[in-house]
Amino acid sequence: MIPPQGLGRFNELAIWMAKWQGRNPPKVEEPLVAVFASSHGVAKYGVAPDPADATPRIVELLKTGQAATNHIAASAGAGMRVFEMAVEQPTKDLTEEPAMSQKECAATIAFGMEAVAEKPDLLALGETGVGGATAAAAVACALYGGNASYWVRAGDWITPDALDRRVDAVAKALQTHRGHLTDPLDILHRLGGREIAALVGAIVAARTQGIPVILDVFATTVAAAIVHAIEPGAADHCIAGHLSTEPAHPALLDRLGQKPLLDMGLRTTEGAGAAACIPLLRAACDAHAGIATVGDTGWRRC
Repeated sequence: MIPPQGLGRFNELAIWMAKWQGRNPPKVEEPLVAVFASSHGVAKYGVAPDPADATPRIVELLKTGQAATNHIAASAGAGMRVFEMAVEQPTKDLTEEPAMSQKECAATIAFGMEAVAEKPDLLALGETGVGGATAAAAVACALYGGNASYWVRAGDWITPDALDRRVDAVAKALQTHRGHLTDPLDILHRLGGREIAALVGAIVAARTQGIPVILDVFATTVAAAIVHAIEPGAADHCIAGHLSTEPAHPALLDRLGQKPLLDMGLRTTEGAGAAACIPLLRAACDAHAGIATVGDTGWRRC
């Protein structure tokens, strides 16, 4: 029989789950996958391989159960909700003005808190929206410094021309908002998208409700970085689910001290990578609940 110390990260995950759920043994009985969708004004510059008007079509696939995320969530025994945030109305062009007003940003954070209304015991977060990676890169650059190209880095799935346009957009945005990027919430409303603001709300609400959170790829991790920047440690109930193929993602995870659970070669996944981690965490909890340890009088439960 495998003792707890032989279970490696399974044991660590079970302890982490128990801590944030506030119960021992921890359980995964009502997991939820929440995907936030928004459109971005910066998409008009051709910063992504998809056309600027592709977001509504992606949302339709998610809402009708035809996307990969739907099937992975179903396989994991998880519920799924798609939070659509005015996808027909992009945020403002962050290279010229704030992407959102302070009021809009605050309202969107509050909207994101609805992700925990059904009181899941585990929350997997995802996002979608053409241009979202550019906004996320701008936020990361404002939070951690460095040049635009460092945070814009992407895999070979994006053309060199699109990559150049993305770097240019991030550099222009940082120049436009120079002098106003010291506060994390100012960074969010000036450079972020609605989906990032909603993710911040979901992460904060999950913390107050004792719900562990699985982060998907780059943009969801950026949202956690904002929460951490507001108050160090405030995103410790979040865990990196999946490592994306975007080189900037591991750089961001390093700054948060996060080690991803899986690496399946995915990039932007609409929450699919996070959803795929649900069975892994359930297995860790089940192992913790059923394992025995060696004591003076033989095996006993933990």
